[in-house]
Amino acid sequence: MSMSNNQEIRLCVICNAKSIGINFGVLTCAPCKAFFRRNARRKEIFETSCLHGVDDCSTKNENISYCAIRRCSSCRLRRCFTMGMKEELVRTNEENIRHKQLVDNNRRRRQLFRKKQQQKQLSIPQFITNKNVLISESDWCHISNIISAYETYCLTTYLHQRSIMPMNDTFLENKNLSLRPSTVLPMSITMALFAFLHALPATRSLSHMNQTYLCKNNLRSLLFPNTFELNQLCFKEPWQTSFDASTWRFICGDELYEQFVYIENLAEQKLITDPVITRLWMVVLYFSSSLFCLYDVRPTFKIPKKKTAIRVIQDAYVILLWNYLLHRYGDLNAVQIYSNLILVYLKMQRVGFDIGLRVRTRHELTDTHKVLNQLLTLDIKDS
Repeated sequence: MSMSNNQEIRLCVICNAKSIGINFGVLTCAPCKAFFRRNARRKEIFETSCLHGVDDCSTKNENISYCAIRRCSSCRLRRCFTMGMKEELVRTNEENIRHKQLVDNNRRRRQLFRKKQQQKQLSIPQFITNKNVLISESDWCHISNIISAYETYCLTTYLHQRSIMPMNDTFLENKNLSLRPSTVLPMSITMALFAFLHALPATRSLSHMNQTYLCKNNLRSLLFPNTFELNQLCFKEPWQTSFDASTWRFICGDELYEQFVYIENLAEQKLITDPVITRLWMVVLYFSSSLFCLYDVRPTFKIPKKKTAIRVIQDAYVILLWNYLLHRYGDLNAVQIYSNLILVYLKMQRVGFDIGLRVRTRHELTDTHKVLNQLLTLDIKDS
């Protein structure tokens, strides 16, 4: 029965062929993935009639092969939407251009990094092996699931929140709204991050007390890294960039906002644009036994006495991240990349602490503080 279930899970929900993974929100094969990417926004396809002379050949029919749906674009596209494929996850032309620029910049950055490493010999501890560590098939599957979970939960939640947020000058100036931009933007980032981390099987394997502890203790400290990752993924119009900048300036104040921008620029310079690294790093940080930076002198939530389960999970993700760095970038680069991750996060944590202090103490940010605290008390149920 287990073999039968595994085979069913591996089938494309559109044409019943062998799937390659989660694409645009559902399990599909490579041809259906490419078909939806090309035609998701071409609604005129729905106006064409079915090639097989039926109302909808995307449903099972005795006279029509189930795989024949590939030859009928109208029914195939209709089934894609019916099964839950999300149009908003398909990059637009502008987003494709931005993505290509990021890839090109990342490639040039790696090339420059390799040249510098050739010119400068680093002293590496003797216990670090010189051969690449091969990642097992189960490790690759785990990495793929984390990447997919981030896009399915965090990115989708963030895009949805942004789509319902009226980001314009009227919204900025209207003082009668229940939620100000200074509340909506960090709230969207927090909700997106919580959706991603809570969807991880490792999180659900923990007790209710440990899950609550991690959420209240570590989630707030990861808002800055998650903001950076979302900014790398999401294409923004100039007015959206201006809106976000105005919102963060209001939250931070002029002096702290300069430090905020400095850390963002530092992250762009130091961190390689590799989603595996940044997302695994956030997971590693989340499963820390203690991540807050003097934020709550007297924590009001119950601290679990036994944190062994949390440490075991973090150790597994640290090993997975390190093996990936060795496999993908080699020994010297792995050490440099890991050092940069620590450097950038420590600076983010310092600025994040100052931002948190301002949110808690400034009268105009009282609503923001209340909403963020309410989000940290979200109901976490045992799986």
